[in-house]
Amino acid sequence: MKKKFYGALLLGSVLLTGGMVSCSDYDDDINSLNDRVAAVEETVRGLQEKINAGCVITSVDPTGNGVKVTLSNGDSFELLNGAPGAAATVEIGENGNWFINGKDTGKPSRGEKGEQGEPGESGTAATGKYYKPGENGYWIEVTVGADGKETETETTISWTPEGTMTAVWDSENGKLLVSNVKGYNGILSISLTSELKSLVFQPEFYYQGIEAMEAKTFNYTEKGVKEVNADDDFTTDAPTELDGVAMTPGLVAKYHMNPSSANWKDIKSLSYISDDKNYTRAGGVVKANVFDWEGEEGILTVHSQLTDGTIKDIQNDGKVTVLALQANYSGSEKDTIITSDYAAVKATNYKDMVLANAAYLGQPVHTVHLYTNAQDAINNAASHEIVWNHEGLDVATLVQTHYDDSQNSHVAWDVTAADKTVEDYGFKYSFELVGYHKGNNRTSESAHAVMKGSLLKPCMPVDGKQPTWDAAEQNKAEKDREPLVRVILTDTVSNKIAAVGYVKFKIVEKATPTESEVILTPEFGFNYEYTVNCTKTEKPLQIEWHDFEEDILAQLEKQGISKEDFHTNFELDGGNDDATQYDGKLATSMPTTSKKGIVKQTITDTGAEETQIITWTLKNNEAYQLFKNNKSISVIVRYSKEIEPNVYQFVYVTLTWTPNPRNVQPAGTLENSDKIKNYWYAYNSATPGSGYSDIHANVETVGETNADDEFKSDILNTFDGNNVTVSGVNAVYTAFQDANLTKTFTFVDPQSTDMTPVKGNSGTMYDITVGDNGTTLYANVVNNPLVKQAVVKINGSILEYQGKDNKTQYSFARDILNAADHAQFVANNEGKKTFTAQIQINAENCSYVPFELENNEFFAKFLRPITISDPHETNFVDATTGGAKADLKLTFVDWRDHNFDNASVTKGQNYYKYYDVESIAQNGDIMTDLNGTTGVFDRKLSDVTGKVKFTFTAPTKSEIQNGNGIVNHYFGTLNYENNGTTVGDFQIKVPFDVTYDWGTIQVYVICKISQTEAN
Repeated sequence: MKKKFYGALLLGSVLLTGGMVSCSDYDDDINSLNDRVAAVEETVRGLQEKINAGCVITSVDPTGNGVKVTLSNGDSFELLNGAPGAAATVEIGENGNWFINGKDTGKPSRGEKGEQGEPGESGTAATGKYYKPGENGYWIEVTVGADGKETETETTISWTPEGTMTAVWDSENGKLLVSNVKGYNGILSISLTSELKSLVFQPEFYYQGIEAMEAKTFNYTEKGVKEVNADDDFTTDAPTELDGVAMTPGLVAKYHMNPSSANWKDIKSLSYISDDKNYTRAGGVVKANVFDWEGEEGILTVHSQLTDGTIKDIQNDGKVTVLALQANYSGSEKDTIITSDYAAVKATNYKDMVLANAAYLGQPVHTVHLYTNAQDAINNAASHEIVWNHEGLDVATLVQTHYDDSQNSHVAWDVTAADKTVEDYGFKYSFELVGYHKGNNRTSESAHAVMKGSLLKPCMPVDGKQPTWDAAEQNKAEKDREPLVRVILTDTVSNKIAAVGYVKFKIVEKATPTESEVILTPEFGFNYEYTVNCTKTEKPLQIEWHDFEEDILAQLEKQGISKEDFHTNFELDGGNDDATQYDGKLATSMPTTSKKGIVKQTITDTGAEETQIITWTLKNNEAYQLFKNNKSISVIVRYSKEIEPNVYQFVYVTLTWTPNPRNVQPAGTLENSDKIKNYWYAYNSATPGSGYSDIHANVETVGETNADDEFKSDILNTFDGNNVTVSGVNAVYTAFQDANLTKTFTFVDPQSTDMTPVKGNSGTMYDITVGDNGTTLYANVVNNPLVKQAVVKINGSILEYQGKDNKTQYSFARDILNAADHAQFVANNEGKKTFTAQIQINAENCSYVPFELENNEFFAKFLRPITISDPHETNFVDATTGGAKADLKLTFVDWRDHNFDNASVTKGQNYYKYYDVESIAQNGDIMTDLNGTTGVFDRKLSDVTGKVKFTFTAPTKSEIQNGNGIVNHYFGTLNYENNGTTVGDFQIKVPFDVTYDWGTIQVYVICKISQTEAN
């Protein structure tokens, strides 16, 4: 069975101590030792349980205290060393040897079996040898014979240096070995594998819908070859055609192991259960004898030979041959038999095997076969280039095998010879140099190279002959030599040659690219100041000609690309006037979807010669969009030179602007000193000049020219000079000084504040929202957001309350405005207060640059135009002849507390007419304290008695505004009638709705009814 060994060792220092101890210390020492042992055992037990559950180790890393083992489920366990210390590493180097602290030990970590003999010859003696760490702390030398058999010999060399903690992660053999663990004596061995529970077939393909594996038969014509070497002339070398061969190497099947960490080495034997099934389920016989198996990364690969019988074919036989794998597994407690699912076997034939180039100068795969004789390969151009100082090109990565499959399609068998796919089916590749001479040269072309396995290395001949691999020396003088390699595909089962091909290489100083490559990525930086200024002013950033020469042309010269070559053959992608900008600096990078400015190339005359100049130009407004969130910005442009069709050399030039300083956040402030103090109030204050939080908005004043009670209030009237002045702007922002700024006013969204919801005069609750880009406040009844009405708008600097004389379109605004007295800034016991809005002042020069303005928010109180109160002068006497009557007495004041009937303040103005008081109506239940507590109006009068009645004679609009000839302003008459027995003193509370141009105010009038006359 094949074996691969991958491992890593981790070393960390342990504490080695000595000295005298007293007898009294022994008990403590023993207890401490027991604790340490128990801790190690607990850690190991937890780790082993996780592995048994199916977890696998993903890493073993040194720590300051020892070694940390990390599992695939993310859990980790730590094994401690004797004392903290920096860990060293022991690992496999690039040459396959074990390295300790970076030093080559000379011990290979893996080996191959000895070379098999050529067809008709005996194999060579076993030469493969590698080393692995043994569980007793010493290196094990493993010798691999030609038949793959391994012989192990224990050496006397320790892999556990004295005084160190050493961990070996041996994933191939399923062990984690750790020496010098704190609290543990000897080598700690942890199994990395768990027990096999099941096997699941991994199908190669589906045969009529059934999971299947192939039983391949390879048909080819045997080839005969002559012995060659690198020094003599074998120009005419070519294989001879021999007899036809049909080789069936057997089955190769793969099975998923469950869990994937199962130890496949505990499989004692494997066998197949075979059967022939009708396509509709019946039976027959073919035998599959397992002769080899191996496990890797959770996959068990099984090799078997077919004997005794024929493989059935569904189309021809109506039957299908199926196999199930049985594993005799050695478990921890007892041996078990594990059987896989059944899989179909399909006999297939492959023919016309031919060697091919796996990659041929960009040609599609399957199109170029290797030459089948030396002469053709010599006469034609080399298939591949190899640089003169290459340390070893693996020719196996350039070769593959093609064949005609069972569907007569010509396909690739493997990706490259290096993946060793063919070995699973009994074939192998071999490689050797074929000598030939050019012209009169006495030294063979192939003597300028050596081979080791499939590795090809250019070298200088020694005395005209090929040197050995280890003695080979390299020199540029090898350039242009063309060594020839013969590739042989051998059937190791029949020990016959199935295919031969020839590959010619050309030794070059520098390989011609077969795909586009990036050869230079110079970067240029700029730190010029940037200040946003709301213009399209252009800022050119230019690479100086000497920088272009030093950082581009001179660097290309070092790569053998002259200045003339660059000027002549490299072109700026996109053209010199507006270069294409790219999203990266890879050969596969693509043009960006959005450009950052324009990059141009011009030619400048330095006085001695002309050279390129690159200029990157950005407009100020465009640069702002880039710099507002970024400290620097970059553009990448590209020069391109076409080497071969669609193969380019690229030079990416990166230009980066990191402004210092970067001025992208203009800001200022509104000083309170810019406000007219007497127009401003502290929050919720009614005292002018008490602060700078609130302003009061009101209707037009009675008596002013053209005043008609509109609710328009100019915010600018509250600022000095009737203009908002922004100060404190950094002088660098010339575009954002006060004279260049446009100031606007908008409402602050009241959501999530105590300014919504609000209660109207009717008791309805309204939710307040902002719209129209912050210039309108809307109201909707709570829980009914679909019906909104405007409440107040900002028109420039004018606050315009909505709803005068419009009872329908602005009913919400009217209800909200009349909820409370003009001085009721804090909610009363009914939850009503003066409507308030928050306003912010905005300043900007250009809309795309936000200007941060401090002290720019304030509150506006929208004062109810009038307030109506009960002067408590509407009284009655019970049992008056003809019934008692009383004119309704009300007191009207406006938002300035001007009494409508006080001639000293009205100065001849009719306030009733100005505010258009149009109606007074008794509306709602009359409440009383009759038969209750005086002054407590908690019962309806109609519920207490039906004998006491009140009626109201409403006034006309004219009577309200102009009087009725008896009084200047008549508000109606209350009529009292008692048809029952006499009563003592009591009171009633009568609700009235007073309607004026801004809505309706509900006022309650308390009337006193004195006891019955003479009673």
